[in-house]
Amino acid sequence: MVPGTKVFKQSEDNISASEKGHAMRWWFYLILTLYTFFNWLIGQQLYHLLKVDKTAGWLKASYWAVFLFLACSPLLSRWLYKGWEQIGNYWLVFFYYATLVAVLGLLIKSKPLITACYLLILTAILYGSAGAQKINLQRYDINIPKAAGQLRIVMLSDIHIDSAKPRDYVETMVRRINLLNPDLVVLTGDIFDDKDISVLTKEKEILRHIKAKYGVFGVLGNHEYYTGNLSEIIKTLKEANIVILRDEAVEIAGVCLVGRDDVSQKRKPLASLLAGAAKDKPIILLDHQPVNLEEARLAGVDLQLSGHTHRGQFFPNQLITRRIYEVDYGYLAKENLQVIVSSGYGTWGPPVRLGTRSEIVEIIITFTGTKN
Repeated sequence: MVPGTKVFKQSEDNISASEKGHAMRWWFYLILTLYTFFNWLIGQQLYHLLKVDKTAGWLKASYWAVFLFLACSPLLSRWLYKGWEQIGNYWLVFFYYATLVAVLGLLIKSKPLITACYLLILTAILYGSAGAQKINLQRYDINIPKAAGQLRIVMLSDIHIDSAKPRDYVETMVRRINLLNPDLVVLTGDIFDDKDISVLTKEKEILRHIKAKYGVFGVLGNHEYYTGNLSEIIKTLKEANIVILRDEAVEIAGVCLVGRDDVSQKRKPLASLLAGAAKDKPIILLDHQPVNLEEARLAGVDLQLSGHTHRGQFFPNQLITRRIYEVDYGYLAKENLQVIVSSGYGTWGPPVRLGTRSEIVEIIITFTGTKN
């Protein structure tokens, strides 16, 4: 090695990291500026719609104090007091739709129409909150032309365990899983989503009660990396008898089960993970995000199970996810590869679903091949 080469590369890496950090800061400032502007627009619109401008000075001050708190609650709950997290979550979904109404108000000066839009937003949030609490069972019956015994898989994606979830959230989930009497339970990422690891530690014993003939396996999603406590998450899940596969393959019930690290990380090529696998055995891939489907097909994967998309969670986001992913929800057959993408068991941020549903996925696999 030429003297100084290593130092030079390290310097390049530092410059690259510095540039990335600089770019991220500018994106943050831009988003914060837009968020501030649209909140101001919404605040002004509601100020006049509610006729606060015609009230006493102390009422005007109270209105702006409350509005400022609501607008800042997503950040305050993150930086100051976690107890305000649910307020911030609901404000975000209100802000999402109210921004559209605020812009509409600039174009159309009709108070009855704008008032009706805000009432519609509140009704939609209430309806979506109730809808998010209902867990549907989505069943798929599929055939794989390879030899193995019939397999009943229960799949959950995007559980998003955090402090904002109801107290019996995990307990109810475990009970629903066990009612299906699965052979195998797979968790396809974003299992935990909180900086406070004690939130997961408290649920450890409950998670240990998941009953599956061949056990519980899972992969990491992008949100486990956001928490800043990845090693503690993996340790706690292991203590809960949940095996996390990170670019690993294991054989279970005559099936090769492959778990990939999240695509946001530097991960091994799928072909190298399957280099030692017998191609006559069924290959089931767990990959949090439904991407690189062609890579899975070429590697000989029979079934890929993914989540991540939430199917947009609330309208009209599913129109966006539909364009981003080859399959953002449901079932896709791609020659030898079959793909199932779940809309998720839980929700991220606002506990609201509109035009989508929370679900547990039950997959009955019949293997139609003959053993040699």
